[in-house]
This record gives sequence, structure tokens and C-alpha cells, in this order.
Amino acid sequence: MGNKNIKWDEVNGGASGEILEAFLDSAGDGYAILQLKRIEEVNNLCFMSYDAFERQGQLPEINFYDTIYAGPFTTQVTDSSIICENLYVKFNTDKPEDFRGHSLSVSDVIALKRQEDVKYYFVDSFGFKELPGFNSSANPLRSLEDMIEQNDNQLDGIINNLSEETIAEKEAKTSVLDKLKVPLEEKERKPKLLCPDRELC
Repeated sequence: MGNKNIKWDEVNGGASGEILEAFLDSAGDGYAILQLKRIEEVNNLCFMSYDAFERQGQLPEINFYDTIYAGPFTTQVTDSSIICENLYVKFNTDKPEDFRGHSLSVSDVIALKRQEDVKYYFVDSFGFKELPGFNSSANPLRSLEDMIEQNDNQLDGIINNLSEETIAEKEAKTSVLDKLKVPLEEKERKPKLLCPDRELC
């Protein structure tokens, strides 16, 4: 949009992308409410805590969410947890008339923008958890992969940086299982001796 003097009430009720763009482009400080999309891929995550997301092998990321509402700050409070708490109360007890989402709940995300700095907070079972990489196109598992694994393929199952030499080495190695396999003909020729030192056991 690029309109730095956006009127919040003109974008709310519009498409999710328009609301988010207006929020991010706005010259003023404000907030946005994001709720999980109503699509099959994330249905099982609705109203789940952050820990439950992790148990499902997921991290909250912006692609899972629609931006439902945005508005300017009407308070001088600067503490993020207090602002989030106030918004939680507002969007449960005194929702704006043009708000089209469900009451603010666990698994929703609150975006706070102050002086061009945007931070995202997950509404958890108790309190709010900051989401540093939420609005990033980077693989959210990448930092974990870089810390834990050498070739970035164990956490997401994608082999994404094995060199050709490493692949050739892997193919050249004979597996231990292959070395232990004995041809069937050899097995049939040698009778099993349970007690080799005695005639009868």
C-alpha cells in the first residue's frame, strides 16, 4: 500500500494481506491480531499452547495465520506484556464492532509495532511468548539444524548440503549387514553343531 497515513477502520474487514501490509507500512505505532487460517494443515493446532505446537513438531510461523484486525495504540504503556494483556481483555470483553475473528485465544498471535520495530507474541496458556523468527521466510528449523547437525538433514528430513564426495563415500562403504550375510548354499552345506566336542548332547 505504501500509505503512511492509513486509516485503520478502512482496512479492517478486508483481506488478510491488506491488513498486514497496512499495519507494517503504517507510520504510527499499533497492533495487529493474527489467528490461525481455517485450513486442514493447521486445524489440529487451533487453541493449542506453544508446548503443544512443539510436540506436534511445529513452530508458529506467519504462513499459518491470517491477519484479522489492526489498530493504533491508544495507550502510553510501553511494557509489551501489559499491552498484550490489555488487548487480550479487550478482544474478549469489548471487541470492536468491525472485528471478524473469534475472541482472542491460545494459539493466536499479537503483533506490536513501535517506532518501526515489530515484535510478535504467541498467546499461550499462561502469558505471551515472543516469536523472534515469526515473520521470516527462513526455515524456522535452520538455526536448530545448524547448532545440532552437520549436514542439515536430521530435523527436517531434507538432505540439503551433502557434498558429492560424501555421497560417493557413503555409496562405496559396504554395510555391516552385507558383510554378515552368508550365501544360502554355504549355510546348507555346514550342519549346525550345538556341542562340537561331544557326539551326543
